[in-house]
Amino acid sequence: MEFLETEDGSLTVRHPVLGELYHSDRGAVGEAEHVYIRAGFEAVPAREPAVFEVGFGTGLNAWLTLQRAAETGRRVDYRAIELYPVEREDAARLNYTDDPLFLELHDATWDGARHEVGAGCGLTKYRADLLRFDFAPLAGRFDVIYFDAFAPDAQPELWSAEVMERMFSILKPGGVLVTYSAKGTVKQALRTAGFEVVRLPGALGKRHMVRAVKPSVE
Repeated sequence: MEFLETEDGSLTVRHPVLGELYHSDRGAVGEAEHVYIRAGFEAVPAREPAVFEVGFGTGLNAWLTLQRAAETGRRVDYRAIELYPVEREDAARLNYTDDPLFLELHDATWDGARHEVGAGCGLTKYRADLLRFDFAPLAGRFDVIYFDAFAPDAQPELWSAEVMERMFSILKPGGVLVTYSAKGTVKQALRTAGFEVVRLPGALGKRHMVRAVKPSVE
């Protein structure tokens, strides 16, 4: 696996088959904090939020979320789906942190079992194809979705209206989906699925990102 240093000094990796980076080359940590923590996790008021991540990747988003949860006294039910997990030995080479919790996230099995991590938080990982995964048992469960799939140009099928409808189905009313991509086709897919789409400033000089909100039931 190829490792690259991003502009903020944090490392990312390149997928050996797709050739895509797991994080922005402008800054792996900076992008994750901007898009998923500040625009996503911190935007939901639940004291015990449920988070679903599309694209667990290096585990950076999960680790940052648990760190922020510990700082704010929140407990998190964190679930993630990933078809191409980063191996533990590769994760150990990343320079995000010396916190042993980071590697504990990679030790957790990919069989859908819940693991206790951090301060009373839960981690459940699914090694599965997003297009074939059964989302029905998760309907209406989540407060926030981190949609961190590879770019729409690389895997357009993961950004379709059909996929976004599945994301819509697993969010609670008022729940949010955040993603780094503000491509027109992505915004249209989200609107078709029923989301209210808000364009926000992007991370590290990128023009825009997206927060999509599932309307609250009146």
